[in-house]
Amino acid sequence: MKFKIKNNKDKMVLSIISALLAVVLISLSVIQFKSVERYQQSDVEGLRDDELKTQIASYQSRYNETEEQYEDNLNKINEYKQTSNDNNSTTLDDEVSDAKTLLGLTDVTGKGVIITLTDTDEAQYTSENLRYLVNELKYAGAEAISINENRIVNLTDIVTINESYIVIYGDVRISSPYTVKAIGDTSYLTSTLNMKNSGFVDLMRSSGLDINVVESTNITIPKYTKEFSTEYMKEDN
Repeated sequence: MKFKIKNNKDKMVLSIISALLAVVLISLSVIQFKSVERYQQSDVEGLRDDELKTQIASYQSRYNETEEQYEDNLNKINEYKQTSNDNNSTTLDDEVSDAKTLLGLTDVTGKGVIITLTDTDEAQYTSENLRYLVNELKYAGAEAISINENRIVNLTDIVTINESYIVIYGDVRISSPYTVKAIGDTSYLTSTLNMKNSGFVDLMRSSGLDINVVESTNITIPKYTKEFSTEYMKEDN
């Protein structure tokens, strides 16, 4: 029998049920033992030898049955405990893994698009262009994005410094050509970027910039390696 623990409430309910089952099963076993003992003390007096032998045999049989039931109950209790522990551990591991993936803390692989942005003699890409592209990819359902192998997460800053180079994370300089990778629905990502006149591709080309979009079935995006930190936010107790 397998249980699936969905949340803390379910875990608490399963733990309570396991504890109650343990109490009930052990109580039943104790009652059975006490019943056998009581019968032995009250019924043996006044019996003849042949009756005594028959009664003793009956008591022995009841005792053996009770002992077997007791052992069976203990095994069931251990099974309940093990099931609870296994499911709790598995569920917590799954929840942690999912959270890390959503936060960008794991390397991921999947299908998507690879976009190469190159400056030209006519124009240069700006941090605003890159931010616009990231937002377009998110709008198109991208599940993971990187720029020049740097994972983009919600806290990532993309800014232009002195109009000469672009910085992300506050301390990582990047320059043309910019390789932007996005994992998601390939057709939807491509169609969103290539919308006529209003899509990112047409907008950049009309500004004199070079852009190339390639679909891929095997894109690897590295995990976010910086630390998450907040200065002003605190947990609301």
